[in-house]
Amino acid sequence: MICAHHTFSIFGASRIGISFAYHLQKNGLIPQFLWNRSSIRLEQAEKWIRFEVTTTQIGDFDKPTDWLIISVSDDAIETVAQNLAKLPVNFNGCLAFHTSGFLSSEILKPLKKRGCRVGSCHPVLSAPDIETGIQRFSTGIFACEGEIDSELIQLTSKIGKLGLPLTSEQKQLVHVSAVFLQNYSVSLIAAVKNLCREKGLSEELSNLLLKGFSEQSVEVGWQRPLLDALTGPAARGDLKTIEKHLEFLKSHEDLKELYETFLKITQHLLSTERRKISEKRNDLK
Repeated sequence: MICAHHTFSIFGASRIGISFAYHLQKNGLIPQFLWNRSSIRLEQAEKWIRFEVTTTQIGDFDKPTDWLIISVSDDAIETVAQNLAKLPVNFNGCLAFHTSGFLSSEILKPLKKRGCRVGSCHPVLSAPDIETGIQRFSTGIFACEGEIDSELIQLTSKIGKLGLPLTSEQKQLVHVSAVFLQNYSVSLIAAVKNLCREKGLSEELSNLLLKGFSEQSVEVGWQRPLLDALTGPAARGDLKTIEKHLEFLKSHEDLKELYETFLKITQHLLSTERRKISEKRNDLK
């Protein structure tokens, strides 16, 4: 059971970490300890939440906590867990989790050996800054994994919209998918904006012409099957237009290669879907 008097300690004053802290405190949990390597991050965090102890020295962590949250970059999680496990602290009964999207709770084995029950909990949302992260947490969905997944589901259902239990492989799948859908989509939009600018189309005009179109594409892509959602030259098999597009992009080799890659993926998906429909029709004869 998640109790209002429970304490929590956060290791890593990241955007996600502070967003967690803000909502945990809002729901009555007590902010006990905050560690970060950089004092600048600690100062930023203090604008949103006050901890009993705020420090750049991980060794200052010297008393038990109910929830231990590691919210650092993926390549630092294991080191932080190992350093914490060396401290003369009673970890028995502590619930520990990290916020990585891809890594499983297995990486917290040093803390488990010290008496913690462990898991991982990743908010499936984009947090470009702390303020946005805090806003999005309240309607966020969280991928919960590990031996404490039920406790994490209960916790995230208090601070967000929903917590879902996933296996480590399912959580990895969600994270890879999210990188495609968010990170690389944002990069693609930036590349298109740069291309428009280089070709003399102002950002105001490119936003006016393309922003709504891209939003429509995302919406229809989730609502309809590929054959109903896809339009354009690839859907029509219009090879002449595709050749003209590639010619237009010849001075932008990176975008040309990306266009060709997407074309190959799209043609494969179309072929697969059409074959499935054909086979289904033959089965009905």
